[in-house]
Parts: sequence; structure tokens; C-alpha cells
Amino acid sequence: MGHGTHPVARYSTPHAGDQVFISPAAGVHGHGCFWAMVVEAIPALVKGAMYLKVVPVAEIDGNPTVRTFCVRLAGLLTRSMS
Repeated sequence: MGHGTHPVARYSTPHAGDQVFISPAAGVHGHGCFWAMVVEAIPALVKGAMYLKVVPVAEIDGNPTVRTFCVRLAGLLTRSMS
């Protein structure tokens, strides 16, 4: 799904193993902006939203903390890693 060896960032529904860009545009405020690896994706009761359990990419090699966010899919960038 990428050009060459680089994944393409696009708006899509994330799945476990994808990377997502957590930001205010995705409805997540007070946490800054960062790329995170999706551990689990859970549908929300509200259409166009989803609960994501993620680990920040910068923490993957260290001592990662799994965080849960409710995101707006319309503002969420996703990189498919497969």
C-alpha cells in the first residue's frame, strides 16, 4: 500500500498494527501530536468515532505505555504497515 518501501498516510479506519497520527484534528486534545502504533481498535457508539488503544512510536523500543483515546475518524491519519 505504500510507494516503494514507505507507507502512505491516508484517512481510513485503523486496525491493529497500523500507525495513526494522534492530534487535535482527530479529536484528541491536551496530548500534543504524535504517531502511535494501534494495539486494538474498538468501534464507538457514535458514528465516525472509534476507541483506539495505542503505544507512541517513540516509546516502542523503551518502556511503552498503552494509552486509550476516543478519536474522530474524519481527522485521523493512518499509515498501513502491511
